[in-house]
Amino acid sequence: MKLKEALKDIFGDNELKKLIRSYDIIGDIILIRIHPDLESKSVIIAEALQKIYPNVRSVTAVPLYSYTDKLYRTRDLKVIWGDESLETTHKESGCIFKVNPRYVFFSPRLSYERMRIAKKVLPGEKIINMFSGVGCFSIAIAKKQPRTKIYSIDVNPYAYEYMKKNVRLNKVEGRVIPILGDVREELKKTELEGVADRVLMPLPERAHSFLPLAARALNLDKKGSVIHYYDVVKGRKEDNLFKISFKRAKDVLASAFGNSLGVKIEEQRIVRSVAPRKYHVVLDLLVSYTE
Repeated sequence: MKLKEALKDIFGDNELKKLIRSYDIIGDIILIRIHPDLESKSVIIAEALQKIYPNVRSVTAVPLYSYTDKLYRTRDLKVIWGDESLETTHKESGCIFKVNPRYVFFSPRLSYERMRIAKKVLPGEKIINMFSGVGCFSIAIAKKQPRTKIYSIDVNPYAYEYMKKNVRLNKVEGRVIPILGDVREELKKTELEGVADRVLMPLPERAHSFLPLAARALNLDKKGSVIHYYDVVKGRKEDNLFKISFKRAKDVLASAFGNSLGVKIEEQRIVRSVAPRKYHVVLDLLVSYTE
């Protein structure tokens, strides 16, 4: 049963139009955005969801126009039904992730993208995940391709602690290396510049400003070095969203390196819609020195 159907005899037509029908299920927790005009009906919405998903432990409201912390990418959450504790265990593609969405960023909507990247990795690669969160991309890669090493960096201490737990839970110790700190400092401190075959940048709102750092982390003498560059682009699906994002990436790299780098697109896709005419996209960029 869908949420709108469950509430059709309780809500009026105008209320049903304002009902956000998509929501995230993370482990045994549901996160749903609530329209301001329906905040007084939050408990009714939560009870309807609990009937649809009887194994859910908590239903948590996210304000429709919620503020997202720029550094940790967390949002203000309010439990409207069930347990106040939001720590949960989420299972996905053979991986186990312990998370608490109150303190860390986690999206089950990125499950396909995580596996898409994992399937691209070749044996023996060295990978740097610049914004690793609780380790989802890194662990998915390590499980899919055991003969690799992923240096996983995040500035959020809560994410770092969960990442360490998740590394143990998934038995990928020694393959996923959790690192706490600002990536701008940690790459130099840990001597990771110029060593990576692949760099992940799953921070779409800010990744463009870190592109020069990502390029410096690559082994640019090797053909086929890749940056997985995530971006947020405004426009319509009919527009060439990738052209906009690719131009921005090339401009940033040209500003830092002049004409010394060659950049090509290996693959491009829309990851998801994040708002009307606003899309989360990814460009897999092949980067090397120009000949």
